[in-house]
Amino acid sequence: MTDLDTLIRRAWPVLREAIRMGRTVTYTELAGRAGPPLNRRHLHRQLLIPLSARCRRAGLPDLASLVVRKDTGQPGGGWHAMDPAAGPDPDRAWAEALERCLAFEWPREVPPALLGESP
Repeated sequence: MTDLDTLIRRAWPVLREAIRMGRTVTYTELAGRAGPPLNRRHLHRQLLIPLSARCRRAGLPDLASLVVRKDTGQPGGGWHAMDPAAGPDPDRAWAEALERCLAFEWPREVPPALLGESP
């Protein structure tokens, strides 16, 4: 099994490109470009939940907010379930999280705070 740090490193160029272009990325695109063992059906569990937890712990914008469904252009229900700040308006919470993520000055390389022991 591939460890989380390796998955984050492989996903980082895809996420950073999306940020640079000011766009979201689909589950399918992220899984396809980051490669196995990631796949769109398990991407949330394999990468996005633990990545989101690491972002929160490090005080960084939630990178998982960049990842959306192809058919709706919005995150799957799992994103709202893992965001403790979603409150009564989950669509607004997601839009705000996405805005913070796109506005943040992300470094070229994976921030060290996102690497380390799995949550």
